[in-house]
Amino acid sequence: MTAIILKIVLCSSIFIAVYYLFLEKERMYRFNRWYLLSAILLSYIIPLINITIQRPEAETKPQIIIEETAQQMVFIQPEPESFNWMNIIWAIYAVITLFLLIKSLFALLAVRRIQGEKQIYEDYNILLTSESLSPFSFWNTIYMGKSYMENNVIDQRIFLHEKAHIDQKHSIDLVILNLLKIFTWFNPVLFLYKKAVITNHEFLADEAVLKKNYNIKEYQNLILEEILSRQNPSLTHSFNFNNTKKRFIMMKTKKSKFSLLKKTAGITTLIVAAVLLSERTYAGNPANVQMPEKIAETSVQANSQNSYQEFKDILAKYADLLNHGKYAEFSKNVTESDKKRLAELYPLLNENQKNEQKITFFALPELKKRIPTENELKSFLNKNEYAVWIDSKKIENSVLKNYKKTDFSNVSISKIYPNAKTAKNPQPYQVSLMTHPYFAKTKEEGKSSMMMGFKRQELKKTQDTITPRENNIVSSEGKNTNLQEDKTFVSAEYPNGMKDLRTKIGRTMDLNTLNSVNGTIKAFAYVHIDETGKTTNVTASGDNDVFNKEFLRTMTAISSETVWKPATKDGKAIASVLKIPATMTFTKP
Repeated sequence: MTAIILKIVLCSSIFIAVYYLFLEKERMYRFNRWYLLSAILLSYIIPLINITIQRPEAETKPQIIIEETAQQMVFIQPEPESFNWMNIIWAIYAVITLFLLIKSLFALLAVRRIQGEKQIYEDYNILLTSESLSPFSFWNTIYMGKSYMENNVIDQRIFLHEKAHIDQKHSIDLVILNLLKIFTWFNPVLFLYKKAVITNHEFLADEAVLKKNYNIKEYQNLILEEILSRQNPSLTHSFNFNNTKKRFIMMKTKKSKFSLLKKTAGITTLIVAAVLLSERTYAGNPANVQMPEKIAETSVQANSQNSYQEFKDILAKYADLLNHGKYAEFSKNVTESDKKRLAELYPLLNENQKNEQKITFFALPELKKRIPTENELKSFLNKNEYAVWIDSKKIENSVLKNYKKTDFSNVSISKIYPNAKTAKNPQPYQVSLMTHPYFAKTKEEGKSSMMMGFKRQELKKTQDTITPRENNIVSSEGKNTNLQEDKTFVSAEYPNGMKDLRTKIGRTMDLNTLNSVNGTIKAFAYVHIDETGKTTNVTASGDNDVFNKEFLRTMTAISSETVWKPATKDGKAIASVLKIPATMTFTKP
């Protein structure tokens, strides 16, 4: 969002600078009007444009390795955030926007409430007021005091001026600019656009008067007389516009022989900005997908040894809780600043350093709708099995009798292992339900963007010594490389084995959206699987945001049509989270 706002401000600044440097002083008012309108609208459109271009053959070609490794994790129900700066920012935005909206509505009402005698004058609507109101026009009506009409005749110069505003529909331009100001008041360049547009409107209206061969000197004296009158309402075109110096200069300015060249410069600026400031994706040269039978998670050099040491120093403050597996107490006692700093440092650790930790962090994607079934809603009434939250607030299970399944937009079910239970919530499962308003709010605010989890102690990872084979799809079915100390625990699996899962991922992923990257990037997908084998959530994290999103899209698409073999403990199906790593390497052809 920040990048888009910056591009909007940059585009609008470049376009208005070109106008003031090359176009403002030229007698090509109609071109200038359409340039200004096109420029401000394109400033808001260009950052949203996505251009697909062909990737040159000489560029790097990505290779992706879908690694076979699984890891089960358990989670602690996150507490609602006590303070969020984004809430403050959105509140400030809403207050200012509402203020500007109300102010504009009052300006419109002020015009609508003007009382007077309505007449038709040369097929135009005229409203004559008893008070001495200077002439102005808005939409399809000309407003003026009765003193401006003598013997049922209006000074033709005044009438032609306001008639030009109506004929050329200048009010539409002002409405567009006012709407942009209301909802994007943070763009400081809008003030310059409004000033330039109103000035240009006056040039056009003056031109319409002078085309009738009226004396320029007398017309200028009439304008000066009107300047002494009071200011008319905003959002209107007033005959007594006070920027007289530019108007008087332009009345005597001749058309420049460079006007065509300057028009070309203006149009060229719009086109160049559209190309340079729009988003670009690359097409062609599909990725070379490698899916080895088995691959170890290799260590990479740590980004910073200091980061690793700082991470350990923070955890040392809670060592007693972590060493004794008191994860619920750790989640409750860890300070927000420590938790935030741990989340910042975690991506900087290499894989070996991450594997040493008892905690893990990963980003969660945009929330997806998942309405609970009737059977699920009934089962949640069992207070011995389920602890229930609605909109992040703990409730009594019996309260669910007041709800229907259609009252919710999202449900998530988490298995709570013995070392994560609390006396207050001893149930083996935690259920989080979201009503429609809360779901929309949470989705917009991105509160589910980061989660802290705890690794099961009975799972330990070992290094595999088989080197991945280049450009070869292995035909034999791979086996899980994770050794499990708890022999009664069996990980969740893809229905037809890891070989089929790797093949499915390779066919589903579209890596053409990735820009050229040097070296290796890595992503992890976390598939939340309940005891029935259904996917309840899919998340992803990694080194590259575009790769993360594509890997997330792929695993979400695969999971939506898959019933997994659920993990089992002592022969009983349980909920779990399957971690699937993928590595992408860019190499020169």
